[in-house]
Amino acid sequence: MILPKHFSHRSPPSKLIFGEGAIDRLAGELEELGIKRPVLVAGTRTAAARVFARTLAALSGLAIAQQTGMPEHSPIEHVRQLRDLARSHGADGFVAIGGGSASDACKAAALWMAEGGELEQHGSRFVPPDQFHAPPVPAPKLPIIAIPTTLSGAEVTGGGSVRTPDGRKIVLVDPKLCARLVVIDPTASLEVPAPIFLASGMNGLAHCIEGYYSRVRTPITSALALEAMRMFMEALPAVARDPGSAQARSQALVAAHLGGQVLVNARSGIHHATCHCLGAAAGVSHGDANSIMLPHAMEFNRADPAAQADLAECAAALGARESSADAAIERVRWLQHEIGVPTRLRDRGVPRAVLAQVAAGVMAEKGLYFNPRRVAGAQDVLPMLEAAW
Repeated sequence: MILPKHFSHRSPPSKLIFGEGAIDRLAGELEELGIKRPVLVAGTRTAAARVFARTLAALSGLAIAQQTGMPEHSPIEHVRQLRDLARSHGADGFVAIGGGSASDACKAAALWMAEGGELEQHGSRFVPPDQFHAPPVPAPKLPIIAIPTTLSGAEVTGGGSVRTPDGRKIVLVDPKLCARLVVIDPTASLEVPAPIFLASGMNGLAHCIEGYYSRVRTPITSALALEAMRMFMEALPAVARDPGSAQARSQALVAAHLGGQVLVNARSGIHHATCHCLGAAAGVSHGDANSIMLPHAMEFNRADPAAQADLAECAAALGARESSADAAIERVRWLQHEIGVPTRLRDRGVPRAVLAQVAAGVMAEKGLYFNPRRVAGAQDVLPMLEAAW
C-alpha cells in the first residue's frame, strides 16, 4: 500500500481478556477499575441465556442494577430509561452483554449522563458533499465493560447510534466511550442462533473492507483489516458448518475485535451509512442489512480508482485467486451463499417504495465523509439500493 502523507492513529485505553471462563474473572477486573455499582444491559434473548446468569453470578458481591429487553437499534426512549436508571442507582459503570445494541445503549447513556441536555445535540452531522461536524463532548464518561456475543465489534469503538421515533439514527462519537474492558468468552456466544451470529459477521467483515479503503485509514488499520478478513473468511464458513464449534466462534469473535479496532480509526463509509438508514427507516436488522448491502457498496466504490486498487489488495485476504476488485466482490458474494445470509432487501420485507427515503437519509450520514467515492446526492445512492432490493 502507499502510505498517506499524514495520519494519526488513536489507541484507546482498553483491556481485552480472552478465553473460556473469562466471565468468571469479572469481579476482580471490575475491582481493578473501581466499579462497585454497575448497571447490566442486555436484550431479551441475551437476558434469558446462560451468559447473563454467569455474569450475575460473577458479580454477585456488587450492587447491581439491570435493564434487560434492550431492543435492536437502541431506541432513544430505552436509552433515556437506562440513563435515568443509572442516575437513580448511583451507577459507576455499565456492563453491556450481547450484541451492538447493548453496547450502543451504554455508550449513549454514558454520554447523555455526562453531557446533559438532549441527546440529539451531541450527535455528529454530515453536510454533503464534504463537511463533517462532531460537537465537543469533553466531560468524563462512566466506564463501560463489554461482553460481546455477536460480531458487531461495537465493544471496541467509541461510536454508537440510537434510533429516533421518526426513523432516524443519532450517531454519537467520543473516544472516551470505548469499552475499558472487553471480555471474550468463546462459550458465551454458543446460544446465539447461527443465522444471527453469521449475519453479524458480515457486519464485522464490512468494518474491515470499508476501513481498508477509507479516506482516513492508517497503516495500522490496514494491517488489522487484512488479518481480520482472513480470519472471517475461515471462521464464518466453519460456524455455518458447525454452529456449536467454540473454536470457530472464537476465531470469529477475535476477527470482529480486530475489525472494531479498524473502525476506531478508519471509520466507515457508504455501506454502513446505508445500513444505518435501512435499520432506522425500514426496521431491517443491522446484521441482515450488512449481509445484503456489502457487495453492492463495494460495487459502488469500485468506480473510484483508488478504491478499485484497494479492493484488489483485499482480494487475497478474502481468498481470491487473483488480485482484482472483481475478485474481491465475487468472494464476498461467495461468502453470502456459503453461510446462508440474506442477499436481497425484498426478502427481508423492505418495501420498494421506502428506498427513496433511505437514499435521502443516507445523505445525512457521516460515513459519506470517509467514503472514497464522493456522493453528490440521493440520486447516486438509489441505484445501489435498487440493485440490492
